[in-house]
Amino acid sequence: MIQLKYKKIGNGNNIIFILHELMGDCRNYEACMPYLNKDEFTYFFIDLRGYGLSKELTGDYTCDEAANDIVSLIKNLKLKDVNLLAHSMSTLIAQKVALIDNRIKQLILITPISASGIKMKPLAQTNLINKMKENKELIEQVVQSASKRYNQAWKDYRIKMGYTSSTLEARTGYMNMYLTTDFIDEVKDIKIPIKIMVGHHDLPAFNKSIIKKQFEKYYNNFEIIECMEAGHYPMIECPVYFASEIERFCKY
Repeated sequence: MIQLKYKKIGNGNNIIFILHELMGDCRNYEACMPYLNKDEFTYFFIDLRGYGLSKELTGDYTCDEAANDIVSLIKNLKLKDVNLLAHSMSTLIAQKVALIDNRIKQLILITPISASGIKMKPLAQTNLINKMKENKELIEQVVQSASKRYNQAWKDYRIKMGYTSSTLEARTGYMNMYLTTDFIDEVKDIKIPIKIMVGHHDLPAFNKSIIKKQFEKYYNNFEIIECMEAGHYPMIECPVYFASEIERFCKY
């Protein structure tokens, strides 16, 4: 059985597992690390199969596989209660984990995807996956469309991260995951508190009103806040705010 690799920070009793998005790894959180309360919290910045510290780990890159990898890590670390934070693509995985492991005490979903995944017409879906497989232009297009406020240095940084954080097989696999996974009818069984953070300047699909509408159909116990100076990366764009809000929620 494989074990995902991670970066651990802090020595507190309050445990937070942190998952990354499609075009990044645990390095996405480096900007906020200096502002974390390391006495009260212990943070595990986890890299999924094919990403970052776990880049050599291969698999099928499905939602069930990734969720079971997280459950196995919790078990191997002998943890009893875990706050689970996920960003974008991995919010789908986090919701699945909450369904299969009662040690998850809260979910923190950053710029999330609902448990119905991303819906596209079959041809558009196939074209998108093929563009990712070609390993050119798609990452650049996503960064350009999501970074209109920012300078070229930021765009270059995000493009480089998109290519270097993972293997092509892994990011293609996880893209296919969020385009084809749908367990929305199951999430009524998730009873734990959920905090959602969106960025005011994010892409339209992640707009606060749209996310609220998606989630309020299935969840009662959730709070949604909007980071007014961020786009898709509150942890990088507003690191002090991000760290403060995460810890506020996890102290409940």
